[in-house]
Amino acid sequence: MQDSETKGEITVVTENRKRDLIKNIEKLEAYQEIQNEMGRTVAAFNFRQADRVLSHFALNQADVSLEYADEGVFEGKEAVETIVNEVVGAPQKPGEMLDIQLTTPMIEVAGDLKTAKAVWWCPGGGAIANEDSDPDAIWAWGMIGADFICEDGEWKIWHFHYFRYIKCLYKKGWVEDTSMIHRLNTPVHPMAKPTTYHNPYSPLSVREAIPACPRPYEVHEGNSSWMLEKDKTK
Repeated sequence: MQDSETKGEITVVTENRKRDLIKNIEKLEAYQEIQNEMGRTVAAFNFRQADRVLSHFALNQADVSLEYADEGVFEGKEAVETIVNEVVGAPQKPGEMLDIQLTTPMIEVAGDLKTAKAVWWCPGGGAIANEDSDPDAIWAWGMIGADFICEDGEWKIWHFHYFRYIKCLYKKGWVEDTSMIHRLNTPVHPMAKPTTYHNPYSPLSVREAIPACPRPYEVHEGNSSWMLEKDKTK
């Protein structure tokens, strides 16, 4: 009888370990695919391929969103498509360039394997074209916070937020040149909702730990408020 009970306990433990192992493997696979998905998205952005950028967004989700620096929040399929086509799909001028890189990935896949939260640091550089002179080299550094959702076995960007931290002329640096850290003094895009957070570097600013690093979680709460969480004990 004791041998039978012992075998039963071993079987339960073995099945639990097998289930946990399978789940961990699935999380690792999701982590790798999410890494690649964001890499493909940023590569498409750098090469000004609007259609490819959009192909990585979960456009079937009613609350799919894109927030860029202080340009506002673009929520819903039409708004996301509009701003990506206007910015990424705009004709490129000779000498114009923006090249964003991805570093320091922090990715948490949900316990239910349906969603994920992620943050990347994004060092970058570029060049602003001028009509009557050589292009101006610039620094463009920031962070990306993103929610991903798995649709029919494919990971897609659900909520995307680019946090601008540095944008300045290369020859002047971010302490001297603060002329580009805020949006141009033009009307806000008619499809944009108010910006949720914008705190770029300036000699007068104090840096906050935003976006927050994603923490382990079981089920997604349905919004991207975790990115702006200042209480690091949660």
